[in-house]
Amino acid sequence: MKAVLYARVSSREQEEGFSIAAQLKLIKEYAVKNKLKTMNEFIDIETAKQTGRSNFNSMIDFLRDNPEVKNILCEKTDRLYRNFKDYLTIENLDLRIHLVKENEVLSKESKSHQKFIHGIKILMAKNYVDNLSEEAKKGMLQKAHEGYYPSFAPLGYLNIENELNGRKIKIIGIDPSKSHLIKKIFKLYSTGVYSLQKISHFANEEGLRSRKGHKIHKSAIYKMLKNPIYYGDFKWNNKIYKGKHSAIISKELFDKVQKIFFSKYNKSQKIQKHNFAFTGLLTCAKCGCAITAEIQKEKYVYYHCTSYKGKCGNQFIREEILTEKLGELVKKIRIEPKIINWLKEALLMSHKDEQEYHNSQIKSLQVQYNKLQHRLDKIYIDKLDEIVTTEYYQEKTNEWKDEQSKILNNIERHKEANTNYFEQGLRILELVQKAYSAYLEQDNAGKRNLLNILLSNCTLNDGNLYPTYRKPFDLLTNGLSRSNWSGREDLNLRPLDPEPSALPNCATPRKPQLNYIIIN
Repeated sequence: MKAVLYARVSSREQEEGFSIAAQLKLIKEYAVKNKLKTMNEFIDIETAKQTGRSNFNSMIDFLRDNPEVKNILCEKTDRLYRNFKDYLTIENLDLRIHLVKENEVLSKESKSHQKFIHGIKILMAKNYVDNLSEEAKKGMLQKAHEGYYPSFAPLGYLNIENELNGRKIKIIGIDPSKSHLIKKIFKLYSTGVYSLQKISHFANEEGLRSRKGHKIHKSAIYKMLKNPIYYGDFKWNNKIYKGKHSAIISKELFDKVQKIFFSKYNKSQKIQKHNFAFTGLLTCAKCGCAITAEIQKEKYVYYHCTSYKGKCGNQFIREEILTEKLGELVKKIRIEPKIINWLKEALLMSHKDEQEYHNSQIKSLQVQYNKLQHRLDKIYIDKLDEIVTTEYYQEKTNEWKDEQSKILNNIERHKEANTNYFEQGLRILELVQKAYSAYLEQDNAGKRNLLNILLSNCTLNDGNLYPTYRKPFDLLTNGLSRSNWSGREDLNLRPLDPEPSALPNCATPRKPQLNYIIIN
């Protein structure tokens, strides 16, 4: 059988740690053992959180151009994808995915429970990168609270490194090559004579360029003139913070510019009086337009087609009836309680490999931390013995302590991820188990949030709903039950046990084997 090989790490640091080499060695040994002929290799050194990886896309193009190649070999799920769009791209190609470390082969013929478990793994992989993103956002928010702009410097400023309380921190400082032009732009607009287009033309004539070297358009001028960072404050997460950076213009000049904006662009806007819970969730089955809502007789809410493409004849539906019908869609997602317990046990067993990974990373980081501590102890003795100068001692001490701080943060992230992996799996299972009761207990806004988790799309046709469930919940609309767990000879499995009354010459049913559910 013909196959392609795919390996991935998130950063150059991981590549230098021989992670790619280890993946390739494992996968190639698997290919030889299973008589798979590798036709091409694809390696990415970037995150899989979002779509658009260069060599992943090249692999997809290769598979489309070579339909006889039906197999992808990869170390494990989160190396291949951490988002559902990439998963669906591969699924639509009708391929066999060999997850070598997980000892699993997935295809369209796979059992529903295998697809469900695989879907959970993708959700957990996505949750892991989301947690890392949240930690980064927390750090940036803390930096904002301290008065330091936590992102790329805007035009007129530069990102520079500064020392604060023994640690190095990136701040913004005035860019002398551009700051005078920024100030000139504010002064020109404050006269009320120049339009954004004219100022944009002036900026480009003077050689002002964006951070990536592009010409300045009037939209960029608009954002610049609205940005409080130039008088000393800055906006982060829709909140204004008092900055510790140097100002390019005065607050008076900034306020004068805002008055010009107000006089030119102040127009009355419609105020939306009602926020309907289910708008944006439904589309019209007849014409494909969105489903909107309106209030009749000042108390009844009706949902109907926007008729953007013309009258299509689709019927109105009252919000109360729509709420009940949406609840029925939630009710269809279920797993038998006994299966829930076995899945939890399978998750716990499979968590061991994930624990080994994070524990090995923590151990490696601890070695790095101890090595730095040894350096600190040694350089302190060298300072006492006057082998090194006080300045050099202070410089290296600050540098190594900063590295130690980063290592400790990484250790904490791995510890947290170790816990989150298993807890996320349990939360998904508990959501499935309690979805309908949770739906009934929520207000309309809560119902909408739950539906967003479960549904990717839903069409309305003359009062009837036709849902498209998100993965892995699409596998559970008829319930994950005994029929989904039938045994297969190639996996040495047994089917779930029938009820005791159906067992001839046997007092009690046997517990099913779970050795075939492997999650990393």
